[in-house]
Amino acid sequence: MCEADKGKKEPGKSEGGSGLTSILNLIPSVYYDLIARICPGMAFWIVLAFKYPHEQLQPPDILGGALLFVLIILSYVSGIVFTGFAPLWDWLSIATLNRCRFLAALVGLADAPASSSFARWKAVTRQLDEVIQADDGAGKTLVKAMAEVSLCQNLLTGCIALALIEIGFSACGALSMVQHPWFNGFSALALLVAMYMRQMMFLGRVSHLHQLHVTGH
Repeated sequence: MCEADKGKKEPGKSEGGSGLTSILNLIPSVYYDLIARICPGMAFWIVLAFKYPHEQLQPPDILGGALLFVLIILSYVSGIVFTGFAPLWDWLSIATLNRCRFLAALVGLADAPASSSFARWKAVTRQLDEVIQADDGAGKTLVKAMAEVSLCQNLLTGCIALALIEIGFSACGALSMVQHPWFNGFSALALLVAMYMRQMMFLGRVSHLHQLHVTGH
């Protein structure tokens, strides 16, 4: 192929290929927003609506198009707010790894150099960026895994927010007592354990893929 022909686009191929590539590149972002933000946000609003129904605003039997759209927007915004607390859960998970060498060995991080929790958190963030830059497929795998971690984190944050709302209602006399305290406590504990397990698996995956695609050993 001559030099002049190398820069030419084949009709119908480049445009379609670039369009398909753009769609495929959108999938991880859409998946992350759906799993990590919309799902926990929607769970929060549904539980809030059915647990504390207002006399003049009962939960509808069937969601209409406009109401569903509003619910999705509220869920997305709530998910973004909940994600703001994600660094706290990340730091707690990494601090647990620093304290418990058994868990670190379980996810393959026992050989990591000892450092402060904040320094290790920064190192994990850097490794994640390096893997995404080095290998697109591995980067998308990590984005999906990170979405599952964020789902557990945001569900836990939403559960705590619901508990605080319930305590506030009880304090101002709107509720005679906290409703279903054992169920609320069990739900929070289950979400905490799930969040820790997903976080440990994610940190191990980041370390393994970083060794495979970046450091080469």
